Amino acid sequence: MDSEQLNSRPVKRRARMALSCQRCRKHRSKCSRSRPTCEQCATAGVECNYLEIPGDLESTALRDRFAGLEDQIHSLMDEFGNIEALVKSTVPSSAAAVTTDSNNSTSRVQTNALQNWEIHQPIGKPGLSIDTHMYHMTDIYSTLIQFARENTNAITLYPQPDQQKKPVWLVRNHSIFTNVRLSHFTSLRPNVNDGEDTEDDALHLKAMAEAQRISDDMEDDDDEDRLPEPLSPLLVQRLLSLYKNCLLYGAVQPFDILFKDVLMDPTILSPSFQLLLASIICHMLPHAFYWHPEIFENTMNEARCTELSIQYYKWAKKLLSSIYFDAPSLTTCHAICNLVLYHIENGNTSVIYIYSGMAVRMALSLKLYREDALDGISQNQVDLFPLLYKPSVMIVKQYARSLLWFMYFLDTAASHYHNKPYEIHLDDHVSTTTYFKNPPISSAGVDEHQAFFQFIEFHTCQITRDIRRTIFTHPEEDQTSYEAIERIEKRLLEFQKQLPSIDLNNHTNIWHRRCIFKQWIRHHGHWILIHQSYLPTPMSVARCTTAAFALVELFDHWIVDIDCYFRPCVHELKQACEILLYHVDQNTPIKYKALEGLVRLITVLLKTPVGEIARTRPFVQRVLKAIQENK
Repeated sequence: MDSEQLNSRPVKRRARMALSCQRCRKHRSKCSRSRPTCEQCATAGVECNYLEIPGDLESTALRDRFAGLEDQIHSLMDEFGNIEALVKSTVPSSAAAVTTDSNNSTSRVQTNALQNWEIHQPIGKPGLSIDTHMYHMTDIYSTLIQFARENTNAITLYPQPDQQKKPVWLVRNHSIFTNVRLSHFTSLRPNVNDGEDTEDDALHLKAMAEAQRISDDMEDDDDEDRLPEPLSPLLVQRLLSLYKNCLLYGAVQPFDILFKDVLMDPTILSPSFQLLLASIICHMLPHAFYWHPEIFENTMNEARCTELSIQYYKWAKKLLSSIYFDAPSLTTCHAICNLVLYHIENGNTSVIYIYSGMAVRMALSLKLYREDALDGISQNQVDLFPLLYKPSVMIVKQYARSLLWFMYFLDTAASHYHNKPYEIHLDDHVSTTTYFKNPPISSAGVDEHQAFFQFIEFHTCQITRDIRRTIFTHPEEDQTSYEAIERIEKRLLEFQKQLPSIDLNNHTNIWHRRCIFKQWIRHHGHWILIHQSYLPTPMSVARCTTAAFALVELFDHWIVDIDCYFRPCVHELKQACEILLYHVDQNTPIKYKALEGLVRLITVLLKTPVGEIARTRPFVQRVLKAIQENK
């Protein structure tokens, strides 16, 4: 074989796997390569992604680069089309050229931005020829934008009087809303760590101080196996009955069939079932104190309720530490989720993300997200039930599917508190969630309206995640492509068709009411979340204002059937107040209509069981001050 044949033989190259995360490679920074999050991404508070497929980094980068260049080319072709129609002839040294529109009227076309370009029309050929020394696409693009700005009034190529020309991008304005928080805080208790100073309620402080003293005494107790003070069977039964309808994310079915009886006798329970019971009680006690006080029959004050809640929380922590490294189970996952709710209830947002991460990792080890793994998972869980209460595998499978949905909703909310990355990703369309596209109404233990609520909540969370990834993932970037905004808006409009029609006279089922009020409230809140940081862009002002007044109407009607699901929607109520306060502060033409909306929103909030506590919230105080100053 001669040397030419040897040289022509293709060289086999070993596929390389990227060891550093994508963000560090992009920024050319040294990556610690620790998993699941490297030190640089953890410090920056952003999502850390590794590519696990050899060679995928290069192909992905090329595809992304090609898609970006293709978008730039299309944008440039559109702008060149405008130039071609506007600039019939021009001299490079001239300050302006004269064009004639379709009505034979002349207008001055400003060409200052194109002074360094040679624009001429080839003889006998259609179109224009443009010569420039600019080589960077961004320089050419910025010049075309400047040309468009100088000739905004001259462009009459596509006269559309009812439509405003779409901007190329939206620019974030930090002077109006310096920080748009994504946290859907679900508790109005004082000391909630949402980044704002609060004035603490004296009675609540006294109750918490007393509970903390008792808690410290328990920590110092030599008897580490000391169980919490038992509750009366009647109170436990009432808490368990409330639990299914008080989970703020539409789960877990079919809880009553599986656990309502078995959890009534802790002495026969295994540690995982004891953990589930303890986690439910520590979460439900403070929740029920505000929203369902009737179950206590005036036998419980706040200090006593908080004391018992802390006792059961400490019992749950002890049980969790003893069984966390045992074989994972559905009940343990479920209990950890309840501990997330406990900390949401009490405003301890610093540990919410830790517990939600623990639950997610256990679910991944179970392969809970795979429909084809549910038979084995369910059979293992059935074997853990006491002999007298063993359920069917079918019922446990239903429970497993609902539990995954619950964890997905909880992960979406918990990640927002500190802008942490999501840990559950169910966008592959082959997961357990696809089972609920048409919920099996006839399945045992399944509530038709609750199943539909879960389906709507899942897609609502997907849109929330899409907005966050598109707009808020890179806070250092002040511009967002309008095409990205428009894509989410189209998704919102399409999803709106799946929401139940607003029938304010139909109050037959609590989950049906929640589908109407909560999901429509979340829908309008999404419009504000998209556009709030871009004010005072006219389009963003219009979108936010429309959504804010829609929220006023929804909250005003919901007060008739107010329930605990009002609490996750406090975030949207705050959003609406901020938009209406903007109109008041800027003295816009709708200032007094905005003031009327503020009065209605705050009236609803103060009528809830947490109305007095709400008065300590800074945003409520700002609204009350604005109303008072404007009489």
